[in-house]
Amino acid sequence: MLALLPLALLCELFALVMRQPGLSVTSGILLTAFFVWHWRSLMPYPSRLGLVTLALLAYWLLSGEASWPQVQRMLASAAYYGAFVGALGLMHCLVRRLQQFDALHRLLLAGPSAGLYPSYLLSSFAISSILSFGMLNLVCGSLDRHLQRHGHAEEARREGSRGVMVAALRGFALVPLLAPTSVAIAILTRELPGLSWVHLLPFGLLAATVLLLIGWRLDNHRLQRLREAGAAQPSAASTGQPGMRRLVLASLLGILAIALLATFSWLSATQAAMLLVPLAVIVTLLGWGERPAAVYGEVRDTLAGMRNETFIFANSAVLAGLVAALVPVQAIAGHLGVTPLLSFFLGLLGMLAIIGLALLGVAPIVSLSLCTALLAQLGGHGIPTMQPAVALLTGFSLAMLLSPYGPSALMLARHAGLSPWRIAFGWNGRFVLLALGPLMLVPLLA
Repeated sequence: MLALLPLALLCELFALVMRQPGLSVTSGILLTAFFVWHWRSLMPYPSRLGLVTLALLAYWLLSGEASWPQVQRMLASAAYYGAFVGALGLMHCLVRRLQQFDALHRLLLAGPSAGLYPSYLLSSFAISSILSFGMLNLVCGSLDRHLQRHGHAEEARREGSRGVMVAALRGFALVPLLAPTSVAIAILTRELPGLSWVHLLPFGLLAATVLLLIGWRLDNHRLQRLREAGAAQPSAASTGQPGMRRLVLASLLGILAIALLATFSWLSATQAAMLLVPLAVIVTLLGWGERPAAVYGEVRDTLAGMRNETFIFANSAVLAGLVAALVPVQAIAGHLGVTPLLSFFLGLLGMLAIIGLALLGVAPIVSLSLCTALLAQLGGHGIPTMQPAVALLTGFSLAMLLSPYGPSALMLARHAGLSPWRIAFGWNGRFVLLALGPLMLVPLLA
């Protein structure tokens, strides 16, 4: 049954290239069959999320308002988001082979001391825009090896580790604002007609600049202490430097290739990423001498290893579709006036809802899907969606930093030996509070 996952991914990619909605529905059915068969292998959180969705689905079916076209749309949405996670997650096949890049910290810490935080932040963004969560594994794993090689005081080690991990996490949080490989961009551009990555990018750049300046002020001194304590040896920084530069350059070229394909084809930037990343991974593995059967086995096993993430993303699409079908949006829209002030307050409400629900344990991807589904319904009744979309994008980025239940916080907590609550609130609480006010104003420019 593991073969259902690569088959579902292949169907969805063909659906994008050939523009055949029926293939998306087929992909959704294959995904459903896989998760029904492998339900017991899911972790508790996705299992509970699935039970909530099943309860809503049963209520919707019994209400008599369900229709096959609506079911088809939900299956297609689940296939799209599941394929998005699977396609970009295949970069893990390459991350496993990148352990030699432990020169990352020597290279970055050898730069000007005043610019250490921006260097870490932007390098982490560039790498994570392609490697996704693999960037955090790469940075944290190489940090452990780097610290073991260089002797320095325990306090400097602790503060320096915090500075590196915080910069890496915040660089990862820039991906929703800037990269076409972001799941937030995928959701917003798919559900809101006429919206594209290019439309959102200027506001993402402004929000990213705000986050960069605040973090630079708060945390650059920690990286300076790591360097001053003898953790960095500029004379040795050239070792491994070409490899790291190639990695960052390859990530930036990947984003450029995605943008070019989106510009000169009918594909969106997100769809271009879904096609190019798996193709690049498979071609690279074959170019490294792997046999086709071995490549297929690694792709299949990698997709199976991401079953929990794939289920959460696919399930969130179904859950959003059910909520949109059950909530009387038409009646609500009839009582709302079409004004810029209304758009601003809708966006502000959605932004705070994503952050608040993240604190309560709801994955930001789920709350973003729900808010976007409702916004799409309001947009169909004449409510402008640009301002709320920008607000949801910035709210999702902050929720990634402030959620103690997110995979990024859990991953850093494991490496740092701390509670995920300490990572979310102790390391990022003040940062988010300082950034929240300015980011609330960004949608006013949309």
